[in-house]
Amino acid sequence: MFIIKMFFFWWYFLWHLWRINVFAKKYRKDPEGYYPQYRNSWLINKVKLFLWFYSIKVKVEGYENIPKGPVLLTPNHKSYLDPIVLIYALKKQSKEETERNRIGTFLAKIELSKKKIMRNLLSLIDTFYINRENIRQSVKVLNEFGLFVKQNSTCGVIFPEGHRIEDESLGEFKNGAFKVAVSNYLPIVPVVIWDTRKALSACRMKKRVITVKFLPAMKPNNFLTMDSHVIANRVKTNIEGALKNE
Repeated sequence: MFIIKMFFFWWYFLWHLWRINVFAKKYRKDPEGYYPQYRNSWLINKVKLFLWFYSIKVKVEGYENIPKGPVLLTPNHKSYLDPIVLIYALKKQSKEETERNRIGTFLAKIELSKKKIMRNLLSLIDTFYINRENIRQSVKVLNEFGLFVKQNSTCGVIFPEGHRIEDESLGEFKNGAFKVAVSNYLPIVPVVIWDTRKALSACRMKKRVITVKFLPAMKPNNFLTMDSHVIANRVKTNIEGALKNE
């Protein structure tokens, strides 16, 4: 389906990629001129187009489990598509004018900052980059990330597995994400993402339905005294349980 759409609309697709680069450049020159909700809404429109090109529908469950204020989201990770799907899943779920989109602040590996389109895309949502080979830099960025999420009341997003897991299983959940939650008193919302594996296949003809489920939040009072490894295992267990029950 993607190949067919690209055959007819390749110019439209490339034009929107160009628009992302242009908008990112404008934001870098005048960061105060583009407030977060505007940037986020603009980006969601581009995400909708991207999902349409790939014939992907996103189903959101448990949106009401996201607490108001700053929060840490910890999804499983199967595909490069996961962050894009999460940006879409965090958009407001009603037409109430007073409701706003929840804004995701992502922690990403530094390698992504070297890819122009990805760097421009992620710059619009104030992404923090971590160098996993530099422990001192990693600790510094994690602290800055947690402080930013807390001060700006965004939804911090960390994939605790640290990288994409190619098969159906879950990888080891690293404890760094949960240290951020403890040190900044952030609720933790485990997030389950289904069916993003191979969703970007250009040869797929059928529509793909991807489900994003926000599980009940873990309140800081319930885990502040726990070791970060224990918290990581508890979150992993919650996600595993949701995956098995689907």
